[in-house]
Amino acid sequence: MYLSYEPGNNIYVPEPYERVLTPYLTTENAPCPLSFSVHLCEWEPGRKNDLHTHADATEAMFVLSGSGTALCGGETVSLNPGGLLVAPPGEAHVIENTGTENLRLLCIFSPPVSAESLRERAALAHAELETQR
Repeated sequence: MYLSYEPGNNIYVPEPYERVLTPYLTTENAPCPLSFSVHLCEWEPGRKNDLHTHADATEAMFVLSGSGTALCGGETVSLNPGGLLVAPPGEAHVIENTGTENLRLLCIFSPPVSAESLRERAALAHAELETQR
């Protein structure tokens, strides 16, 4: 199986958590049962996501390019190409692009998540922020 970048599959997360998620291998497009899913996440400089957890999944985030910081499990770490950040189920984490170029992470979930669940989680974070304003 070979999967390529398909811009039409991108999930655009609105401000203030603006980023782009690109599902590569998810429960929707897998030709066989999966034990993991893979997507690409990209932040422009100065952008970050919301502090969140994944109740039932481990997320491993491999830094492809760019630089940033992450708060994961109460510890702040620097993100640089070649590094791997792992958030076990229930561990709160947030990522911020503190560099001057796009921060790109390859994210692997086990068990797998669907592209639709990524869309729902992004919409929920945005809605929660709007109700706080």
